[in-house]
Amino acid sequence: MRAGFTLIEVLVATVIASIAGMALLQMNSNNMHLFKQIQYRSSNSETLSLIALHNDLKYHRTTKELFDILDNTYEIKNDDFRKYLKDTKIDYSEKRIELITFGAAEEETAGKSTLESEQSMLQEQQTSTMAPIIQFELIQIVVTNDAGKNAILSARAFQ
Repeated sequence: MRAGFTLIEVLVATVIASIAGMALLQMNSNNMHLFKQIQYRSSNSETLSLIALHNDLKYHRTTKELFDILDNTYEIKNDDFRKYLKDTKIDYSEKRIELITFGAAEEETAGKSTLESEQSMLQEQQTSTMAPIIQFELIQIVVTNDAGKNAILSARAFQ
């Protein structure tokens, strides 16, 4: 009868335990990396959402602090948050994707240029007693900051 384990059995058990430990460490490292990516994307998503809510053509092709965009709308009292907004600089640009019109006949504008059709619809609205024509422009907002380049679609009332 044997009284204990042999040296080979102990070495094999140690190797198996170390391989399992390395696999667990690798899984932990991968999970931490994925968690940081999710935090990064969430932060960028929040920033992009704030900018999309406050989109304005006056910011087109400018570099602004996030604080400048939000200061007119919100009263920001927290100094740490104010510093974060001032430190976050963004390059803002937008591009009109499409003009969406409600209340105008589609066949009347067929064959006309966009400017001509917009002018004819506005003239028709002024002379008509029907419901007013409502127009929105679908725009793509592109924001570039230290974290990278992000884009979102937004709608804005056409004036």
